[in-house]
Amino acid sequence: MRFIGRQLRRFRYLAALAIFACLLGAWPGRVSRDSQLTAPEPPPVATASKTDFLSAERREELRVLDANGGVYEDTQLQGLVSDIVERLAASSDRPDLRYRVVILNSPAANAFSLPSGRLYVTRGLIALANDASELAAVLSHEIGHVIARHALLRAPPIGRGEPLSDFGARAFVVANFALAGFSRTQEVEADNIGARISARAGYDPYGAVRFLGALSRNAQLRTPGADEVPSSHPATADRLSSAQTNARRYAVPGVAERDVAVLLANVDGLLYGDDPNAGVVRGRQFLHAGLGFAFAAPQGYSLTRSGEAVVGLRAGGAEMLLLESVAIPPEQTLADYLASGWMQNLDRRSIAPASVHGLPAATATAEGSQWSFRILVVRLDKGAVRLIFAAKPGTRDTDRAFRDLAEACRPMTAAEIAAAKPLRLRVVTVQPGETPAKLARRMAAVDRPLERFLVLNGLSNGQALKVGDRVKLITQDGHVQPR
Repeated sequence: MRFIGRQLRRFRYLAALAIFACLLGAWPGRVSRDSQLTAPEPPPVATASKTDFLSAERREELRVLDANGGVYEDTQLQGLVSDIVERLAASSDRPDLRYRVVILNSPAANAFSLPSGRLYVTRGLIALANDASELAAVLSHEIGHVIARHALLRAPPIGRGEPLSDFGARAFVVANFALAGFSRTQEVEADNIGARISARAGYDPYGAVRFLGALSRNAQLRTPGADEVPSSHPATADRLSSAQTNARRYAVPGVAERDVAVLLANVDGLLYGDDPNAGVVRGRQFLHAGLGFAFAAPQGYSLTRSGEAVVGLRAGGAEMLLLESVAIPPEQTLADYLASGWMQNLDRRSIAPASVHGLPAATATAEGSQWSFRILVVRLDKGAVRLIFAAKPGTRDTDRAFRDLAEACRPMTAAEIAAAKPLRLRVVTVQPGETPAKLARRMAAVDRPLERFLVLNGLSNGQALKVGDRVKLITQDGHVQPR
């Protein structure tokens, strides 16, 4: 679903991913609502020869999962989403088509589809929904893309023969799904098809209007004041106007089915924000409690998540970094890992042992036509991490900048690991005297709590709550702050 989920701020990192992303991607992991803060078992490393035996469709599915945190396992929530898709499909113009929906373990609010009928929706998007009709609006939009065969009309994806093919799946996915989106005409057509399907299935067609508003407000909350929707997608005002027009064709407000209670019951306990098993970005800091690893980017850097990786960009764009966990067999030395061929143009003569705050490490260098690379690999008790630093020649002392980044890597303390608890949604009942401001103060330590509470619950500023209403709160591992 390309409603408005992608913001131009993300585009600044695409160049970094195109430069950094390597053919090392681990097979997609799985996470559940009950996942603990322990490091997952090291997954097998995907190699080019493995994907050679997979169909193009299956490779595409694996790339989607790899770029979006893998599958989010929640049997109850999966059942709800699957039931909505089944109901929508039966009411579509092509009830013969078969769909399978996957919930992605990504905090981003996004959804999309593949020509095969595979539908994807992130847990971050589900967290924003306040009734089943809003979620149905998203899924019917994606079904609209499949029915209209929009994906088959786009330019073909990057092939294996491209110069960056050995830089692999992650750059492919981000570029393919963030930049090679559907046209305005295709988006409008999917909106129209989706509205018709939702109405036929008995869902409130105004769910699309409400959810578009929620997505817009959430995007502003995440990236205040600067970003716009990519030009290949209709502007927010246009989408809202079109959604209003579509809804009026099929129903009047407040009449059709919304299933508020059903949706809220299924998101109670939903993981919110970054998954601690894959690490948490907070400002310029990255904390991975599962691995017991911490990294603090120097002043001037901004960090963002891209699937399993963390991408950093220094102001001005002359320096970039990519940080991610890697599976290195215990019997393999770090030097051998660096020399194993996963990085193009790596100078094997530059490989050298190192130590980072007492942790065994190794470094190497590589040179490109426009960038100089420095690579650091650090072995931890529960795995390993890899830091790739890229700098344009002549910007500043590259080796010194790399040493600063290496020094910023450290093991987490026991106290830090114990304090790293996941954020989860909890659905509570409004009591007498409670207001949005009071309830927002009961949430976990998140930025802009009142605004986040309003967006999360589809409330406008100043809107009063009714005693007995059910609302979502962001909590620390499910524990609501006392009144």
